[in-house]
Amino acid sequence: MKMRLHSIFSAFVLALVIVSTAAGSYAGDKPLNTVAHGEIYGDVFFTLGDSKYSGRINYNEIYTYTVNFDVGVLSSGKEVKFCRLYVYWVWSQKENVGVYPTMEVEVKEGETKEVLSPVATYTDTKGFVGKYDYFSGVYVYDCKDTLKTNQDSFSVTVKNTDPNGSTFCVQGIGLLVIYECQEKEKKQNEDCQHIEYWVNEGCDMIYAEYGITPEMATSKIFFDGALDLKNVKRAYLITVAPSGGYVSKGETAHNRLYFNEERGWLSNLPFLNHLLRLLFGYGGGVWSDVYIANDIAQIGVDQRDVTEYLKASNNFAAIQDDHDYMMVTNAVLVVEKEMK
Repeated sequence: MKMRLHSIFSAFVLALVIVSTAAGSYAGDKPLNTVAHGEIYGDVFFTLGDSKYSGRINYNEIYTYTVNFDVGVLSSGKEVKFCRLYVYWVWSQKENVGVYPTMEVEVKEGETKEVLSPVATYTDTKGFVGKYDYFSGVYVYDCKDTLKTNQDSFSVTVKNTDPNGSTFCVQGIGLLVIYECQEKEKKQNEDCQHIEYWVNEGCDMIYAEYGITPEMATSKIFFDGALDLKNVKRAYLITVAPSGGYVSKGETAHNRLYFNEERGWLSNLPFLNHLLRLLFGYGGGVWSDVYIANDIAQIGVDQRDVTEYLKASNNFAAIQDDHDYMMVTNAVLVVEKEMK
């Protein structure tokens, strides 16, 4: 009887997933969008600064949430070509009902302050009626004109500005910067590689529970475009997963990262997958438990060399939950090329 009830419940949840993909679910149904793709002489970096979990932020209270960032790499006059701030928020609710947060995000550089407006918002929910069905997401801010060259640091402050009394928590703030070198530095500085980059962002909540299998709780990320592999020196992938790898009791986190891996039967056999690649020259990369977070920031960040798995076209990554729970929010592929 218990097994039959479980099967009925699982089928009910699966039906809800099918009809509610537009609203979101625990399945990988909201793939990240490519918002920037280009080729420059420069480099890419992503940092969480000194981010920490905020706890509940109330309206207009004295306590505000601030993150400090070290951007000393820009102090030698490099030009910022692309810059995004990502505010990762969770538990947004009013009287136990999920709502979208109302916040003010202010950037401070020295004595100069500027309030930013979001350029993109990404949200997701678990997709079925239940306890704690609060909204989670990412508010994105363009900081290209704010982050000047020849500076070492700046700070970002978040404030709850909803007079109606809703609250939210911030898991952390991410800073992504793509910078270009001055002409004279291009062949002299190791921080000024000839690179091609893809920036993907969004919010895809995945969780292999409530009838959702790990295969369903997989978020795929595509990097469209052709590459001349003979001209590639190195390739690396940066991925960000708020809540990914965070386990309050210290158990092993359950998640996987794939790069150009399409054969599901090898997903649990990374050694065999690697052996087949050595012998026959095909196969992608599979890594387990790559997101390790803690109760300070609660954001899993991974940077991984994927050079040997790179393809001439149709490159993609996938992030899978296996009873961990996470939001997939960022993926950046960087390909370093031989200098021309």
